[in-house]
Amino acid sequence: MQEGEETSLNSLSGGIPLQELLVAAKEAGLDLPKERARPLGRILLAGLLGALRGFEERGLSPFLPTHKYIFAEIVSDLTDAYSILSQESDEKMILQAACDFGIKKVYHLEWKLYSSKDLF
Repeated sequence: MQEGEETSLNSLSGGIPLQELLVAAKEAGLDLPKERARPLGRILLAGLLGALRGFEERGLSPFLPTHKYIFAEIVSDLTDAYSILSQESDEKMILQAACDFGIKKVYHLEWKLYSSKDLF
């Protein structure tokens, strides 16, 4: 990934405070400063930013015990997909896809924990 990727991460943040990203990275076992310097790390951070945005959009607290496991799960899933993602030359698209993945994971979590119970 190129130098401009830091800007891409900032554009994906959606106003999420840096402190929340630091906590999410810690929950996922990541060292934020180190991850920002490597391509896979930026993809992982984009996924975490997406999750934080998803929690915000759904009005949920990201750091409840029933929620925070999702950060490590996102990191694991994106790490597994990295060999495929790294073949794409459009870094901005990769980061956007990782962010969208994080958002979708939270929406699925919200469905599993709350919405599905409302229906049944």
